[in-house]
Amino acid sequence: MITTESDKNTEPDFERKPAKRTLSTSKKWKFCSAAVHDYTQQEDQWAYIVEQFPTERAVRWRYDVTKRDFFSDEVEVKIDEKPFANGAMRECFRAKKLSKFAAKNPEEDWHLPFANVVAKKYFKDSDRQAYFDDVQLQMDAKFWAEEYNKADPPKKIDIMQMMIIELVDRPDKPLYHVESVIEGDYVKYNSNSGYVESNSEHVSRNTPQAFSHFTFEASGHKCMVVDVQGVGDLYTDPQIHTYNGEGYGSGNLATQGIALFFNTHRCNVICQALALSNFDLTTKERKRTTTTGDGNTCLRSGSLSSMDSDGKSTAERDVFIDSGFDDDSIDRKENIMNLNNVGGQNIPKIRLPSSSFDAGDDNVDKPWDSEELKRSLRYNTNNRRPSCVAAATSSRERSLALVRKTSSDLDSRVPIEKKEERATILGQVHFDLALYHYMGRFEEDKTADNNSALFHLKTGADCGLSIAEFTLACLHLNIYHDELRELEINANLVSESEGFMYMEKAAKHGTITAILNVAQAYHSGLYGVEKNWVKAEKYYRKYTECSSACSDMDTHAPTYQILGKIAEMYQHGGHNLNKDPLKSGELYTEAAEAAMSAMNGRLANKWFMLAEEVWAECEEDEE
Repeated sequence: MITTESDKNTEPDFERKPAKRTLSTSKKWKFCSAAVHDYTQQEDQWAYIVEQFPTERAVRWRYDVTKRDFFSDEVEVKIDEKPFANGAMRECFRAKKLSKFAAKNPEEDWHLPFANVVAKKYFKDSDRQAYFDDVQLQMDAKFWAEEYNKADPPKKIDIMQMMIIELVDRPDKPLYHVESVIEGDYVKYNSNSGYVESNSEHVSRNTPQAFSHFTFEASGHKCMVVDVQGVGDLYTDPQIHTYNGEGYGSGNLATQGIALFFNTHRCNVICQALALSNFDLTTKERKRTTTTGDGNTCLRSGSLSSMDSDGKSTAERDVFIDSGFDDDSIDRKENIMNLNNVGGQNIPKIRLPSSSFDAGDDNVDKPWDSEELKRSLRYNTNNRRPSCVAAATSSRERSLALVRKTSSDLDSRVPIEKKEERATILGQVHFDLALYHYMGRFEEDKTADNNSALFHLKTGADCGLSIAEFTLACLHLNIYHDELRELEINANLVSESEGFMYMEKAAKHGTITAILNVAQAYHSGLYGVEKNWVKAEKYYRKYTECSSACSDMDTHAPTYQILGKIAEMYQHGGHNLNKDPLKSGELYTEAAEAAMSAMNGRLANKWFMLAEEVWAECEEDEE
């Protein structure tokens, strides 16, 4: 039995447990029927709505995740005129919705507790599309909750059904978001900017954090569900980060938000059970116990790398302001019915997790035996993309073997030969972390953490992210660059060979400045590289192809200069390149015509003359 705190990264101690007693199907139905009967006998706290407010006809809009589209039907509703709670952007109204499957006496059904819902409306006249976007976000998050449950974790989760009602008989046909009433104590487990819930009352739970981690890997690094909050493991109002920042509103912080999650996430025993791999962090980062932010949702604005006059990132100043996006804590908590006094009965609140594992508490993440762990490992692991760079950049077969081995030692197969594969989204997450550490975001005194910044920069480069490869190469080769300009590598660790290796990787991945630098290195023997004019011509050619497609070439060499260099190499030959005066003359002519078009007559005349010289040499050789 595990007795350590749930937020510590400890290996589960598997013990043989006695077989659990299971109820037959008939007994389960009897149990559920009794629970529903007891619930329906409770006094309706919102009965006044039935007598005081008219019945209105409404169109209900629901979202089908599989079809990626909305469908509608008609329902009847009664809505209080006065809001009972206000959030940052919406106000909440008590309401009742008559079930489509009403009994023979609809008037009695209005008083069923199941008819009670919360209707939310934006303060200002918001774009009607915003209502539909919010529902799509929550229903997409619900899809990932279902995928998580398919992995057979120790505790299942769910995300509340959210819909839209349109009051078609009112003049302006207003829209409302509608959700069921959540019963119990509301807890925000994490935010969209790295906050992890942990205080004297609630120790950070494993399940919500493992769910966020799971969505990143199960989506192939394409998205992550965060802002996990709700009662127990019934969640609502989540946020989704996408790798490119598209969709899901201003709370979608793209890879920057994913980076903030992993900065504070520590893999727990549920992550291990789901075969999730550890995200690469420095020792200093793993020892840090503080989280970022205070739980409020943050809005996207600007670029992470932009710097203002006082050295602080304008994006950090704007993006990560506590804005209370959507509904704040007042709004959410007022949506929750207090179970301490329903119908005059003293019903205890839902118990929240204690500071240690408790086998007798169903709301606490509990340890499981080895059979449960093996069953979780069988869930569709091949379709995931690990968070560990070593596994994410290898072939799929190697990834599976590596993740399983690091997670549980249950799979001792020898991995196959490594096949490199880029993981640029994961690389961008690490590059964003490098920028955060460079700006001192996680330090109390706001000073830069250069060691952590260098670690994540190198990790991003190892993922195949071209901007990280180029930046790291510039640091080793002492070349001016725009990103992380004041970051320095320890003099004992500077390596020209390593720098050129990353420069060539960046060139192969299409960084145009890196292509030119590599071509010049093979042409002139820079950075300790042996001259190789065959490779130099290859990269010069690649540079001209890229430059023709690039609209802004102010900082790069003109194409005609590159053609002149290639012509010169063919004129003289050497360094593995055969001499070819005929090709040299053609290239000189092409370079001269390009220079003439660029209004550089002096160079054009020079290359026309050189073309005549090499052609004359060809005629002499023929004679």
